[in-house]
Amino acid sequence: MKNFKADIRKYLYPLAASLAVTILIGLGPFGRVDKWAQDYLFQKRTVPSGDIVIIGIDEEALDMLGPYNTWDRTVIAAALERLASDPEQKPAVTAVDILYAGTSSPEADARLVRAAEDLGNVVTASMARYGERIVWENGHVLDLQTAAVLDFYEPFADLKAVTDQGHINAMTDLDGVMRHALLYADRGDGEKVPSMAAVTAGRYLESRGEALVLPPTDRADHFYIPYSAGPGDFYDGVSLAMLISGQVPPAYYAGKIVLIGPYAPGLQDAYFTSIDKGSQMYGVEIQANVIQSLLEKNFKKEAPESLQYVLLFLAGACAMFLFLRLRVSGGAGLLAALLALGLVLTVDLGKIGILTHPIYLPIALTALYVMALAVHYLQASRARRALELERERIEAELSLAARIQLSALPKDDPPFPGRREFDLYADMRPAREVGGDFYDYFLIDDDHLGLVIADVSGKGVPASLFMMVSMSMIRHAAMESGPAADPAAVLRTVNRQICSRNPEEMFVTAWLGILEISTGRLTFSDAGHEYPLLLGADGQLRVVKEAHGFVLGAMEMTRYRSASLDLAPGDRIFVYTDGVTEAVNEEKVLFGMERLTGILPEAGRHSPRELVGLVQEKVAAFAGSAPQADDMTMLCISYQGL
Repeated sequence: MKNFKADIRKYLYPLAASLAVTILIGLGPFGRVDKWAQDYLFQKRTVPSGDIVIIGIDEEALDMLGPYNTWDRTVIAAALERLASDPEQKPAVTAVDILYAGTSSPEADARLVRAAEDLGNVVTASMARYGERIVWENGHVLDLQTAAVLDFYEPFADLKAVTDQGHINAMTDLDGVMRHALLYADRGDGEKVPSMAAVTAGRYLESRGEALVLPPTDRADHFYIPYSAGPGDFYDGVSLAMLISGQVPPAYYAGKIVLIGPYAPGLQDAYFTSIDKGSQMYGVEIQANVIQSLLEKNFKKEAPESLQYVLLFLAGACAMFLFLRLRVSGGAGLLAALLALGLVLTVDLGKIGILTHPIYLPIALTALYVMALAVHYLQASRARRALELERERIEAELSLAARIQLSALPKDDPPFPGRREFDLYADMRPAREVGGDFYDYFLIDDDHLGLVIADVSGKGVPASLFMMVSMSMIRHAAMESGPAADPAAVLRTVNRQICSRNPEEMFVTAWLGILEISTGRLTFSDAGHEYPLLLGADGQLRVVKEAHGFVLGAMEMTRYRSASLDLAPGDRIFVYTDGVTEAVNEEKVLFGMERLTGILPEAGRHSPRELVGLVQEKVAAFAGSAPQADDMTMLCISYQGL
């Protein structure tokens, strides 16, 4: 019976833990972060279609034609007349992203109708107004409709008769970001009206003898927008004023899709989108992106939620079963392997048009791994009730954490055997068993060497975990950028990633340099880190203060700058963390910058290893037996030339 109960628990615990984690994730606390990660993985700028032209109602048009609310319909009529002025060079389709519900002056309405009819293939806007509606029956509430059609607006009758109509309804996700478009809007009478983008794309394809293929939608007729261009990418600066005044040659829009719509901040038709959450995109640009995706049949479909949660539960249960049976180090290795596999599967599915939740599996596996660690801890506690045995267990875990941390740092000696163009050495000495400092170096390609040194706020295990995440982010962002990587751009990317997933509000100071080996040009950017030191071949020492910026993880919109140095053969760059200059002796006196800059010129022709060792010896002699509060990390590179 005892063995039977043990066997039941062996399978029940993983199932219960995975179910709890799946339910927690399903409640949505990580939804916003997940969406942003999905945006980062699946929204990539490409080349805007040359078949789509935007004529903007921009500031120039408002300056020329007066405030928008004073315009009558002859303004757009004049624009359509200009588009039709050369019968041989008309647009293939013209979509006007302006709602003309109801009549105005008879003359203005008639002119607009004539202009649209003469131009031909004009798409005008309609719009549904949604809201809540109570359904009553016999004096009792029968139903509450939360997305009922309260009104439907469409062009006045004469204009509707000579144009095609498409709705311009737009709605954002709960975080205020527009990721989806509505394929059909309900008129409220059972009839559905397709979107302006769908009608426009369909008319354009029809003019070329092709048929429109509609994207996959959910039950509410929404579909995911794969943006091809960011804010401003589609717009060539062609104003409605320029078109009306005859400054736009017909060849510019002949045979193309012309979109006319608001393109000024005061017109209140701009949204944050998943391709760029830092700048708003005008509605007419969103129409252009949707049209391009329809023309290119570039569709993406979000995998069913229920299926994703079922798979998440099953994967979590299997992983938890293994976590409970592996040692801590084995479980960490399994966790790393599963996280890498999950990322690969997510990206590969995205490439074939299936979108999944990118961070749900990592969160679930990490949470289950932590739970498994907790179970291991409880099991160890029961076996070791004595205080001394408990202390030894903690020391063993810290030692393992230190080994895991140190194993993440590059330790090859020499770092790159066979490379004679440079000599490199780095070392990190934590103030505790594990530290928050780190360094890294890696070849981006055969001619570009990445160099990193950083210091995470805080101490101990939290800092070491944050250190490993930060180190991975910086290396990944630099390698993803390739040989042309800009250190400032890499730091901007990493800063956004840390800010989006940083509940503990930790931060990192970092210095990132990229050395072009063939020329000796060192391009670098500094995020709140200590100033590097340049020790010239002639023995002259210089403090490098260029490109200094704010720390990583504090403010998402922080901007960083890059600067460059041209290293001559024999020049050495020495970078370090504040644990060097802030080392204290028994009298609480700081080692200080003055002592450090006094040591380096004495180093003469020392190799990087010897120079780092010399500084360590001097600091140790100065500090004596005084305990240190901060990690001490140094990196030195000597450029030898080709």
